[in-house]
Amino acid sequence: MKEGGMIFRAVGSYFRQHWVYYLLYGVFTFLLFVVYGLYGLPWGPAVYVFLLCSVAGAVAAGLDCIHYCRRVYALLVVKRTAAVHLDGLPEAEEMQGRCYQDIIAVQERRCRDSQERLDESIRAANQYYTLWSHQIKTPIAALRLLLQEEQPDTGLMEQEVFKIQQYVEMVLGYQRLEGENADLILQEYPVEALARQAVKRVSLLFIHKKVGLSLGELDWHVVTDEKWVVFILEQLLTNAVKYTPGGGQVALYEAPGQPGVLVVEDNGIGIRAEDLPLVFEWGYTGCNGHRDKQATGVGLNLCRQAARLLGHKLWIESELGKGTRVYLNLMRQKFEVE
Repeated sequence: MKEGGMIFRAVGSYFRQHWVYYLLYGVFTFLLFVVYGLYGLPWGPAVYVFLLCSVAGAVAAGLDCIHYCRRVYALLVVKRTAAVHLDGLPEAEEMQGRCYQDIIAVQERRCRDSQERLDESIRAANQYYTLWSHQIKTPIAALRLLLQEEQPDTGLMEQEVFKIQQYVEMVLGYQRLEGENADLILQEYPVEALARQAVKRVSLLFIHKKVGLSLGELDWHVVTDEKWVVFILEQLLTNAVKYTPGGGQVALYEAPGQPGVLVVEDNGIGIRAEDLPLVFEWGYTGCNGHRDKQATGVGLNLCRQAARLLGHKLWIESELGKGTRVYLNLMRQKFEVE
């Protein structure tokens, strides 16, 4: 019943679209008989021509109508799956139809690209939040055990609270980077003030691990976003302390001969040459990450995303067993715009 109704509507649509041709045929037929009548010509030839033209026109219209109905049916079939894909569109026979199909193809590619980006974003978010939920359990469990002791070690408790705070800061940074609004406030800031702010946040790590800190002359200014730069420096300093043995040294200074480039250097365990090209990849922990069971492989990736957002550049040099230098070029090159 539905298919019969579809055919009836398709035939009706066909005749509505071609009504002008039938009107012109009627006008020409009328003129034919008027001319024959005015000149007193015999009606036989006129009737014969009328019948031949009518039969030929009916056959042509019927065939064209069948072709039209088949195309409509093909479009209806595609319509049922249009929410998933647009494969199987009948080939357009006129220029206007081809233009419409080209526009549809462009929009379909755009939708597919958007859907792929959305799916990838959701997949990465699910993976990150699953990893994050497991990782944050460790300092919480450690804090709970410390609280059960008769005389809890407040120093160790502060360290676990600091780890929890860092995990929270990382997930908030991830949400801001993945959201539509990265919450940028661009102003001119003294680099030394930004560096000291980051050092203050991670000072507990330096004290607990007995790692020294050398702060170079940073008496210059930069136009950037305070929150993001401090976040980047905090992550870089945290990594430097994490992979530097007790009694080691971390330095924060301006790169010699490279104005505007900030360096976070440590004399820790370093990074293997094969790991260096991958350290900024999402979720990559490498050999050092396997040693440190709390490594998530997310911090450096977030730092790189934030640096790109600000138009800064971030790269790493390292030698296994001798230490690592992380370079942050604070001179804004360009903003990353989607």
